Amino acid sequence: MEEKYLPLCGRHKHCQSYPLDAIIEMSKAVGREVQLENLLKGIIDKTAGLMDCDRCTVFVYDETTDELWSYVAIGIDSNEIRFPVGVGIAGDTALTRKKANIPDAYSDPRFNREFDARTGYRTRSILCCPMVNAEGRLIGVLEAINKYTGGLFDEDDEIMIECLAGYSAIAIERTLLTKKYVEYQKNQEIMGFAREIQMNMLPGDFSTISSHSNAEVYAFISPATDVGGDFYDYFFVRDNIICFVIGDVSGKGVPAALLMAVAKTLFSTIARDGASPGQILHRINQEISRANEMMMFVTMFTGILDTVSGVLTYCNGGHNSPYILRRDGTIEKLDAVSATAVGLMNNSVYEEARTTLTDGSTIFLYTDGVDEAKDESGRMFTVARLEDMLSGIAFNSLKDLAGKVLAGVAEFTAGAPQSDDIAILSIRLNGREIPLEVSN
Repeated sequence: MEEKYLPLCGRHKHCQSYPLDAIIEMSKAVGREVQLENLLKGIIDKTAGLMDCDRCTVFVYDETTDELWSYVAIGIDSNEIRFPVGVGIAGDTALTRKKANIPDAYSDPRFNREFDARTGYRTRSILCCPMVNAEGRLIGVLEAINKYTGGLFDEDDEIMIECLAGYSAIAIERTLLTKKYVEYQKNQEIMGFAREIQMNMLPGDFSTISSHSNAEVYAFISPATDVGGDFYDYFFVRDNIICFVIGDVSGKGVPAALLMAVAKTLFSTIARDGASPGQILHRINQEISRANEMMMFVTMFTGILDTVSGVLTYCNGGHNSPYILRRDGTIEKLDAVSATAVGLMNNSVYEEARTTLTDGSTIFLYTDGVDEAKDESGRMFTVARLEDMLSGIAFNSLKDLAGKVLAGVAEFTAGAPQSDDIAILSIRLNGREIPLEVSN
């Protein structure tokens, strides 16, 4: 019989089959496991048995913090262990990507004796092996401690732990990817519900307030992410008196969406109580700035329009100045007053201004997702380009107006991803009663 077929430690018939048999045995034990904690326990149980060692630990690499962590270890009753890469024997193994076979732990300067001193356990020999995937990316470290025989880990043990570490890396990566996918699917579902809730907060049916009016209304909103911080609102506070707002919360995503919901709810409550535009922003500012440790803020423009006389009273809290589009094609910027954004300082003063709209005039309000839209080179659409577009623009309806503005922005950005939320709100005096047009 050739030497290569000699038994290995008496545990398997042929030494060449030993690593393969071990991998097969481990794969049967953990191959179908999708729960990370159970997987790590399975790896540890099988590794400890196959390596004939007293204790085994799997350290998983966290690339976001550059740390190794483990909450599973044979013979240890403790919470999660976490330490930086490069610290200790396992940390050095992760850093160098090289095996470490330590015959006497206490003679190695990298070894931390704190655990032994605290528990009374005596660490003697240690065998560590890095776990890497097929692309060479670090997954973690597999560690075996103290052979049952009292001897040292030999070359055969090194071959064995390399095999076990290779399979463990594949199993752990598969489980982590599965976990991320499941979490992603859950988050997508949650964000889908959140988006639906947020969109349903914005007015989309005017029939419950007034079925006819001499004002035409159209609104459009497009969050840059699943949920965003832009919002609008409009409603009649009494006959022929319409109150409206457009706002933009700093930031994006869930935090912005939560503050948007607060600001939108406060506006609706305060405005329906009969407050003027300046009083509305003052009271909202008081509420938001009261507990605002994150220093988030909201830019808001609000107005109250008498659709019979055309008198518009408005107040601007740090928002983009809207425009009045006259019937003759000229535009007027509503920039007579402007104050700080809502929520920054509790002593901010919000002044009001007035102007008069004639029949056929349109108020065009927007958020900075329009003028700050960027092309692939990072150039912005700009307010100047928006004003050029609005000057003399011909449109059949307010929906047509918004569509032409959005088409101009899309042409400028030329396929670049939307960088910020976009909202547009327009109100036009028609001088006659027509059904209100509303769309999300």
